[in-house]
Amino acid sequence: MLVKTKGIVIKQTKYSDSGVIVKIFTEEMGIQSFFVRGLRSKKSKTKAVLFQPLTILDLVFNFSDKKSLHNIVDVELGYAYQSISINMIKRSLLFFIDELLHKCLKEETENKELFNWMENALMWLDLEENNFVNFHLIFMIQLSMFMGFYPKNESRNEDIVFDLQEGKYCENVPFHQHWVKGELAILIRRIQASKFEDSSAIQMNNATRKKVLETMIAYFNLHVPSLGEFKSLEVLKVVLE
Repeated sequence: MLVKTKGIVIKQTKYSDSGVIVKIFTEEMGIQSFFVRGLRSKKSKTKAVLFQPLTILDLVFNFSDKKSLHNIVDVELGYAYQSISINMIKRSLLFFIDELLHKCLKEETENKELFNWMENALMWLDLEENNFVNFHLIFMIQLSMFMGFYPKNESRNEDIVFDLQEGKYCENVPFHQHWVKGELAILIRRIQASKFEDSSAIQMNNATRKKVLETMIAYFNLHVPSLGEFKSLEVLKVVLE
């Protein structure tokens, strides 16, 4: 059957001399994989632009539940990024977010709420001129809500412990080793309470921002099987210094 939908490119993998398999998170049918011919050829520069990481597309494709690879009938840009392609910090944030989504998004089922949130978040990053240095941290904590391990707040005190294993803020240090307290726990709770447009109000230096990011990655590793290491992490840390 023909499916018309929006999509966000997650990953492309070389399949042949000129073809690739492109994984796209679609609004109508979740994660789907497509075989795209000629994408790696010298004559397809325009076509290749459409399948860069986290490009937002409008596409039509043939779907069959008997196939794992589908064919795209028609595709065009759903939204043209204005600044991400020329801003090194934004590009580094984008590559990190793309790697995170590739590791987390596995389901071939519709999730329009998640799709709309992702689309709006990416467009916000593209259009925001200055206050995006904490974008990836807010993105991660909000993504955890869709993934099912959004931290629960069981303490109103300022002196809190963030229990990574149980996914909650509490008052007592747990018996396991997966926890942080003090400034780190307070910052993560503030990030959780913030919207993207509020991110500049969260004051922290680069060293602290790295620690928050490392803590959030550790949190995801506890709740997402086989998350593993991030290839984009070192570049992101350097660019944000």
